[in-house]
Amino acid sequence: MHPRWCRLWICLLLCSAVCAQDRPLVTEKTDTVPLGRIRTELGFDFIQDAVFRLSGLEGDLTDLAVIGLRIGAGKKAEVHLFWTARKFLNVRRRFDAPNSNLLDFYGNSTSDVGDLFMETKLRFADESGRRPAFGFQFGVQLPNGATERGLANDETNFFSSLLVQKHLRSLTLIGNVGLAILGNPLSPGSQDDLLTYGLAGEYPIGQGISLVGNWYGRAGPGSYGTEEQSRLRVGARIDAAGLYWDAALLVGFLDSDPSTGLIVGLSKDFNFPFLR
Repeated sequence: MHPRWCRLWICLLLCSAVCAQDRPLVTEKTDTVPLGRIRTELGFDFIQDAVFRLSGLEGDLTDLAVIGLRIGAGKKAEVHLFWTARKFLNVRRRFDAPNSNLLDFYGNSTSDVGDLFMETKLRFADESGRRPAFGFQFGVQLPNGATERGLANDETNFFSSLLVQKHLRSLTLIGNVGLAILGNPLSPGSQDDLLTYGLAGEYPIGQGISLVGNWYGRAGPGSYGTEEQSRLRVGARIDAAGLYWDAALLVGFLDSDPSTGLIVGLSKDFNFPFLR
């Protein structure tokens, strides 16, 4: 191979290593977007048997334009913004619930905007020898959705997690454990505190192709709208045509979880030198 092509090949490999992706994982890596770079994400989710116990609705949920923005804010820090432009629920079942009488839509479908998530991730220890990498993430969920549409709780929530990451040869293991402070929609001024957890793995199987798996959820004394969760995502990530493509299948294990789902999306990095 010509030396010039060898140099180009090495540069591409290094770029792929630096631009480690999180989609379609929910459990966060300790890796951060490099300073001076912005990562844009666009996704589509189709969820079957989604349950909204607060509003008394169950059906198939479609999330259009799941938008993510990750900004490199330092050598070991990044800022996240996540928002769903539109959520559509095809209602297949209604049942008595605390907010049933507040619903304000007609027919067997409802739609609304998604809540905005604002988060900050810090990596405070790099991986070295047997020691894994450590990080910390915290953020808030802002109540953009309307209770009358049946898809939102109209509560401001806070999340924080300790992040751990370790490479075992080609396998990357990622773990999160943290706290979710969720506003209780049935009792103004009160909150439900739940333990959040996540365990994920990523394994390359070919040039630019990786298999990913993620078990995540939350546990504790939840209530209507703050229920426990236990979910699994299994899928793949492909680096092609200057984009990161991802797809995953979702399985829920609890009565409050959806039964199955499909998640697809893509990501792309852009350099913004003025951020340095």
